[in-house]
Amino acid sequence: MTMKLNMITNLLLLLFCITGCSSNDSPLVEKEGGKGKLSLTVNINQSVDEVDNARKLSTDDVKISIVNSDGQTVEEYASSSSIPEEIELTSGVYKAVGSSNSTNQFGFEDPQYGGTSDDFAIEATRLTSTTLECKLQNTKVTVEYSDLVKNQFNDYSSIVKSSFGELSFEKEETRAGYFRSSGNLTVKSIVGTGSALQNVEFVIENIQPQTHYKVIVDVESGSGKIVVTVDTSLVDGGEHSIIVTPIQGEARPDYNTSIGFFIKEGKLYDANGMEFIPKGVNNAHFWFDSGNRHYAFDALSPIAAYYSNSVRMVWQTNYQSNSWSDIEEATTLKRMFDEALRLGLVPMIELHDVTGDESKENLLKMAEFYVRPDILSVMKEYESVLLINIANEWSGRDTIYRDAYKEAITMMRNAGLKHTIVIDGSGWGQDMTPIFDYGQEILNHDPQKNILFSVHMYENYRNESTITTNLEKAVDMKLPLIVGEFGFQHGGTADNPIQIPYTHILSECERLGLGWYAWSWKGNSGGVEYLDLSTDWEGTTLSDWGNGIVNDVNGLKNTAKKVSVIN
Repeated sequence: MTMKLNMITNLLLLLFCITGCSSNDSPLVEKEGGKGKLSLTVNINQSVDEVDNARKLSTDDVKISIVNSDGQTVEEYASSSSIPEEIELTSGVYKAVGSSNSTNQFGFEDPQYGGTSDDFAIEATRLTSTTLECKLQNTKVTVEYSDLVKNQFNDYSSIVKSSFGELSFEKEETRAGYFRSSGNLTVKSIVGTGSALQNVEFVIENIQPQTHYKVIVDVESGSGKIVVTVDTSLVDGGEHSIIVTPIQGEARPDYNTSIGFFIKEGKLYDANGMEFIPKGVNNAHFWFDSGNRHYAFDALSPIAAYYSNSVRMVWQTNYQSNSWSDIEEATTLKRMFDEALRLGLVPMIELHDVTGDESKENLLKMAEFYVRPDILSVMKEYESVLLINIANEWSGRDTIYRDAYKEAITMMRNAGLKHTIVIDGSGWGQDMTPIFDYGQEILNHDPQKNILFSVHMYENYRNESTITTNLEKAVDMKLPLIVGEFGFQHGGTADNPIQIPYTHILSECERLGLGWYAWSWKGNSGGVEYLDLSTDWEGTTLSDWGNGIVNDVNGLKNTAKKVSVIN
């Protein structure tokens, strides 16, 4: 009798587990009241064939989260080894999510594992068992050189580059490289020296997770040309139908298909799903890098050294290559962005042409600039790390503001630009009224829901209460916001300029989790020279204004945190 009861009990438990783990049959139903327990088993599929000297993956490399049906994390464990035998949970439907503790977008010997379990139900007083299988979430790359290459050449190497960064595979390199599974990889092999040197490039399009791309560099029979081929294989246990979630942090919303920054619940997140609060300065590239000068370009180094994590780059649409050493505009922009990224700065490009302008047609000309084929190509290349500020301080009013920006957004999205788009307030950037009135409508209009609003705080914000009221209102409305420009004084007369409580801007932004960009590094004129943060382009000495921005308790040195997607 006892044996029969045990068999019946086991069969019932088995039936419960089968129905509880199914994601294809009838959906699980929330049952309120009481608490139950979860027994979670985590399997890490390490079937990727690592090279001999690669480090061994530890269970400490994967963190585990228990997520409820509302998408909220209710329990979190730093590693699978720290999970207790039984986890007590309130009755409801959950899933287990594994994600890598590494946030690197590329690196040698850095496989990153993660996965999501089927939904499971917790019922009062019952023990539920489920399994989470974690598989490789990034892309594996190795480079091999044929015997012909090794025998005929003394020097050879390859660079594998993604939109996030690059790895150099020298001739003796045997390690596997790993890249975030997004976009393309460009392989550039350099073989030989002097007159015998050959450069070969190969593009691997739309790289996939759980995939090993074996790059083979060989000599073509007969011609002696260097050729690059790529063998693609799915790692054991892999499948291309998986959805790759961010390595760590917030999941990208389904409607957002960018590979870069995204907006969620009024906050800005990078490609890792890590919240990013941009803090930095404005830098006048267009005005001070032309005429064979590179003042603003060279200033990026001290700007980064003074703890900025981002830089707002002044640009205009009337570029003339003969004023830029006959260098094409696209090349100049790429050079600027590359230097910023090399220094750990998130670049934000902005167009200054229509400052104070109220014409809808003129705003749309700014959007047209970004979709111009040569510029569009550059924007797309840097999608993973670039913010686009359509126009500086365009000042259309009321419904003109709303309709013009909606049309500009449509134009840019239809051209394939999925970046976070930054939109300034009206009234020379200082009027937040149209942001409050139409901000949500503008966000809803954007299919990517990827809009970041920006207010400029000058003389209209001479009172602390005005600063607090406007910033708090945006946060309460969940309108994503930064302070894109501000100063310590502005307006009034030369003898009696209007003072702006900028330390209050810093403290309120810190309290509310908002980013900011101080105006500006160097080059101010026309009576506002006092807004120079540095006394020279090299950053040898900061002005009192600059010293406050850097060293205030809420300044760059004490609060700016680097974005996770740039090493």
